[in-house]
Amino acid sequence: MNKYIAIFYLRFCISVLLLIFFSSTFLFSQNFIPAEIIGGKKQFKEFIEMEMQFPDKSIKEKVKGNVELSFIINKNGEIIDINIEESVNNEIDNEAIRILKKTLWIPAMKFGKFAASREKLLIHFNYKKYNRLCKRRGYNKLKYLYLPIDTCCIVFDKKEINKSPSPIFEKRFYSLDKFINDNIKYPDAAFNQNISGQVILNFIVEPYGQVSHITIEKYLGGGCNEEAIRVLKLLKWNPGLKENKAVRVRMSIKVTFNLPDGSDHRYLPNNQNNTL
Repeated sequence: MNKYIAIFYLRFCISVLLLIFFSSTFLFSQNFIPAEIIGGKKQFKEFIEMEMQFPDKSIKEKVKGNVELSFIINKNGEIIDINIEESVNNEIDNEAIRILKKTLWIPAMKFGKFAASREKLLIHFNYKKYNRLCKRRGYNKLKYLYLPIDTCCIVFDKKEINKSPSPIFEKRFYSLDKFINDNIKYPDAAFNQNISGQVILNFIVEPYGQVSHITIEKYLGGGCNEEAIRVLKLLKWNPGLKENKAVRVRMSIKVTFNLPDGSDHRYLPNNQNNTL
């Protein structure tokens, strides 16, 4: 009898320990949200393709390989304590670090509060793919519309700078409203579901005039969010200036989707798009 009691007691203790372990794991997973790059993985890939400047020497030497970076995202979203876990060469490693330092992050959350976390990032370098990338994007090196540029990677709000970014248009007397109305395509899903309204996008204007780290502040269904982002990416900008240097600036834009009454279900441009 004592033998069976001992076996029962042992099984009971094991069950309790397993319950405590899995409950703790579940509670921790529910109360910990990892850090993430603003804009998501897809935009990060696009950001690398937009930013990457393969060192000339490494192209001549036909270098390829991966750089793995380990770093901490502190509770303020800042990147600190960068370590190279996997190296290619000194020039390539430095380019990987340069790109990393320009990324923006939402810090991890632990039990409802921002917390520091160690992250890892792998950036691929391949001279052949880079040559194809340059042909596709139309440049080997970043082209700055204004010099000098600020190299500290800080993102400024409009109120902190001397001159705000402004969109560049080939046509004279062209406006942002006109550009959006000329380029926007009403998504089929939104059209069929009679969805209308506004999408508000937040983004960064880089010193070389392109946008990055796009996030959606105000959502609209039916494919409108995706269409608003597509149109935003068509724009080229004059950079913002602070103390006579081109800097990174945080901006927002509103894109309005309208199906006016009596339009016979045809999309008609509107003049309610605005930004800045």
